[in-house]
Amino acid sequence: MAKSDLAFSKLNLRFNPFGELDPAERTQLAVVDVAPLVPILRNSRTAIQFLADHGRGKTTHLLALHAYFPGAPYLKLHSGSRPVLHSAQIHFIDSIEHLNARARRRLYRRSNSIAFTTHIDLSEELDRSGLKLTTVNVSCSNIETLQKIFQKRIEFARRGSGDIPMISKETIRALKSQHQDDIRAIENSLYFQFQTMDAIDRG
Repeated sequence: MAKSDLAFSKLNLRFNPFGELDPAERTQLAVVDVAPLVPILRNSRTAIQFLADHGRGKTTHLLALHAYFPGAPYLKLHSGSRPVLHSAQIHFIDSIEHLNARARRRLYRRSNSIAFTTHIDLSEELDRSGLKLTTVNVSCSNIETLQKIFQKRIEFARRGSGDIPMISKETIRALKSQHQDDIRAIENSLYFQFQTMDAIDRG
C-alpha cells in the first residue's frame, strides 16, 4: 500500500521528494548550467545534442535550456511517435532517436536551429544536414553536485520550518557505487528509502 502524502508530515515533508516531477518542476529544480549554450543556439543553422544513456539527466538539461526560449516548440517523443513537425526558428526535441532517419532529416530542414536529447550520437547526420553541432555529454559523478541535486528535491517537498531529512555524502557514495552515474536509478532507490522512513534520518 502506497504511503500517503499525510504520512510524510513526520518527516516535515508534503510528499515523497523522489516521486515524479512535471516538466515545470523539473525545470525549477534543475542543477545545471546551460547559460553558455544560449548564444550558440541563437545562431543560425546550429544544433545542440545532449548525449547520454538513459537516466543521466538529458531531459533536465533540455528543459533548462528551453526555459530561455519559452515560445519555441518542445516535443517529448516516445517509441512509435509520429508528430506533425512544422517549420520553426528553434525546435526542442526530447528523445529524438524515436524519429526515423527520414523524419529527422525533414526536421533538420524545417529548423533554423535545434536542441535535442539522444542516447545515439547523431554527429554524422547532423554534419551532412549542414547544421553546426555542439555535443554535451551529460553525466554527473561529483558527490557534492549529486548531494545538491537530491537535497534540493527534499527542500522542494518541505512542509514547514524545522528539520528535514538530509542526504549524506556517505549515502550518495554507496548509491553511486551501485548505480554509477545513473541519477534516475539513484533517485528510485531514494524514493523507496523515503517510503519506509517514519522519522527524520540524517544518514
